[in-house]
Amino acid sequence: MSMDTPNVARMYDYYLGGTEATPVDRAAAEQVLAAVPQVRVAVRENRRFLERVVTQLAAAGIRQFLDVGSGLPTQRNVHEIAPPGSRVVYVDYDHYVVDRSQALLAEVDDATCLLGDVRELNDILDRCGLDLSQPVGVLMLAVLNFVGDEDDPAGLLTSLRKRLAEGSCLALSHGAREDTNPVEEIETGYRRTNGQAVLRTREEVLGLLAGWQVQPPGVVYGAQWPDATGDPGTRLTFAVLCRV
Repeated sequence: MSMDTPNVARMYDYYLGGTEATPVDRAAAEQVLAAVPQVRVAVRENRRFLERVVTQLAAAGIRQFLDVGSGLPTQRNVHEIAPPGSRVVYVDYDHYVVDRSQALLAEVDDATCLLGDVRELNDILDRCGLDLSQPVGVLMLAVLNFVGDEDDPAGLLTSLRKRLAEGSCLALSHGAREDTNPVEEIETGYRRTNGQAVLRTREEVLGLLAGWQVQPPGVVYGAQWPDATGDPGTRLTFAVLCRV
């Protein structure tokens, strides 16, 4: 990926207050924030969802985690939340992200980062080194909102489900398309980056999960999970946990 093109992973890190963004990334991120200031809060809501869901999966006994579309290791990563002895595999399609992640994880036991594309999940599963005969916690946080309908995200999730052992889980968050949200501003802001923004409705997100056992409270705002009665926050992100 060209360093002259805004990078969505470095932009995400910038929203979180990290230091990985280049001037090009910062300019693109500030353009998005100028149009939709609550994006920075939404990204932090998404990160807190990650922490809560990994904690819950660990409490259920899962000790293998596959974080697809992980982005740069930033604040409170999966391997820092999961119990000691857990195996964590991060996956990203961006060479820069993978190289940087591998350097940051060089001295971390039981955590690694692989180059892989969410649109080629079977290849990722073949190479990840996890024991697929045992439960795996798969994380796809704010990644399918960079996958267009032409790449059949529902089919990708069906293929994933068929490869995982009983007891495995999928934690998913996704950019929300609602009448009250500045959808056009968000999608426009990402058109000049190395990704795209494809926001979906609650019903569309649920439609991606055909065949999965959607766990209570279902598809809710990221700030609410797992308590649907809680503060909905920015309402920019949906979150859901499913089981095989």
